Amino acid sequence: MSSQWLLTIAPLAGLAADVAVQLAIAHIVRLVGVSIVTGTLSGLAVTAACTALATAGLAPPDVIAAWITAIATYVALAFGYWAFLNVNISGLRVRTLREVLHSPGGISRTELMERYSSKEYLSRRLERLQRGNQLSYRDGHWRLEKKTLLVVARLMEAARALALPARAHPGRRA
Repeated sequence: MSSQWLLTIAPLAGLAADVAVQLAIAHIVRLVGVSIVTGTLSGLAVTAACTALATAGLAPPDVIAAWITAIATYVALAFGYWAFLNVNISGLRVRTLREVLHSPGGISRTELMERYSSKEYLSRRLERLQRGNQLSYRDGHWRLEKKTLLVVARLMEAARALALPARAHPGRRA
């Protein structure tokens, strides 16, 4: 393999290592945080090794540019994977911060808890699904209209189940 191709695939090889190590650690040790950090560092090491091999013999300015590009690309890919693993938690945090931001005098714990009740969550989700023509409400019953979102949800759940062991999701079915 030429050094140009090795340099091109270095961040992708790093991401593959990141995912593989994270999956292995998450399922063997069952420590999600440790698995994410270990996976990220392993991916960085693979990216660095590929980059070092690919840049041997290049002029110093080219070496510097190659390293910056490879590492920046790997960090972006690793961040995307991390975001995938944390998407549900992050969305809730952002929404909570926005609620506090839009309350000039602050917001009480009671008010915040009322806005985040399970009834409120379900109501908002049902409204969104109905607006998107995914569900309809007829004769006192909710009915599935389109399966598009259901297929995407099942694929995402399968990917999350693979990436994060069942024990990492309290209250969820194993």
